[in-house]
Amino acid sequence: MATMGPAVADLDAVRGLVQAGMDVARLNFSHGDHESHVRMIKWIRQAAAEVGRSIAILQDIQGPKTRVGHFRDGSVDLPQGATVRLAATGDEGGPDLIPVDYPRLLEDVPTGARVVMADGLIEGRVTGSDGGGLTVLLERGGELLDRKGIAFPDSDLELGPVTEKDRVDLELGRQMGIDYVAASFVKRGEDISQVRELAGGSTPVIAKVELALAYQNLDSILDQADGVMVARGDLGVELPLETIPNIQADILHRTNQAGLISITATEMLESMVTALRPSRAEVTDVANAVASGTDAVMLSAETAVGRHPARVVEAMSSICVEAERYRDQQMTGADAIDFLESTMTFASATAKAATEAARNLGFRTIVAFTESGGTARLLSKYRPSADIMVFAPSGRIRRRMALFWGVTPIRFEPRASTDLMFAAAEKYLEKEGVCERGEGVVMIAGTPPNTQAKTNLVKLHVIGERLRASWRAGNRGRP
Repeated sequence: MATMGPAVADLDAVRGLVQAGMDVARLNFSHGDHESHVRMIKWIRQAAAEVGRSIAILQDIQGPKTRVGHFRDGSVDLPQGATVRLAATGDEGGPDLIPVDYPRLLEDVPTGARVVMADGLIEGRVTGSDGGGLTVLLERGGELLDRKGIAFPDSDLELGPVTEKDRVDLELGRQMGIDYVAASFVKRGEDISQVRELAGGSTPVIAKVELALAYQNLDSILDQADGVMVARGDLGVELPLETIPNIQADILHRTNQAGLISITATEMLESMVTALRPSRAEVTDVANAVASGTDAVMLSAETAVGRHPARVVEAMSSICVEAERYRDQQMTGADAIDFLESTMTFASATAKAATEAARNLGFRTIVAFTESGGTARLLSKYRPSADIMVFAPSGRIRRRMALFWGVTPIRFEPRASTDLMFAAAEKYLEKEGVCERGEGVVMIAGTPPNTQAKTNLVKLHVIGERLRASWRAGNRGRP
């Protein structure tokens, strides 16, 4: 997943990212205007069509972030050990007064609570109040710029899940056919419902876990969201940095157990904003995220404002490929992810059976057919060692599947029967060199075809056997 920005300033640059291996384009709605976002969406769609790939677009809304106000010179120096006053005022700030755009400071932030500013650069603790504001003793000082973020990790602020800006942005996303929405600063599961409704009801919502309260309420978030992003930047401000690796592993594990999409983000290849090669520590960070079961890894400033975005995507892709190769070598059937075993369904049982059959028989390919993308998501979560080739008629569903681990989405015209579907897929696999004649594959589908029927059919098939007649009889177009 790559974040769009000033470094990706034209169609050629976008095409370069698609060719380099980008699967999902992230649009950060904390920056830019609607005109620039619409232009970028059109470039992404055009580049994907030219290259012949399904690329998902994720709209990352700004969310309800609390910020400081303005200072006389655009910034203020706050030394360690100083005492400052926080007040919900529009007045200009200075060394003794920090204006904050949250009106309920006195009601919601208790004495003893931590205050963190400027992405963790400045930290203090509330020592009291004077009726008009909070008194804060600074434990770590620094320069505070206009409109920087301010967080209260120990306090539950009364902020709704979406702002008026978010509402306007989500409406644009609906009009442009955005594939995913990432909800920022969610605190609990019910926050997801409001975002989902504003996003159009059917658009998948990814919950960004970036608040300590969100981590505490992870179970309720997993009940409502379609996926989770481990947003390590703000999470590392809210919680001690040394706890973040274990928290990341826990979030990824629980998200995978729930059968949802998992994304790891923030500073993964940060040095490549300027450097041509990642650091050894960054390579290890990406590989460890893969080993922990993340579905996707995300680039932020590296592609948005970096010097060579396509090179960063290539580096990230090569690290992931090698990490997955090693993982496949080490993994046995017992290592496969087991999720939702207590509520096994037709679809999950079929996906698990297909995964185990491919592994036990040494098949390189699993073929699936889907109307909604559900079959592909389930296969993805079982982490088969085989390639997952998913045939789907809907362009939007194919784009969404770009965020599924290990899935290759393929355009497919509906067929009247499962035999004709299998025959068409077989022809595609042979033509594209995915499989050879005589090679075994696992095919799964729902019956009856061309409906959102339960995935209830598993077929072990040898390429070239018996389906030829069905293909000749039913050939009405290319996959």
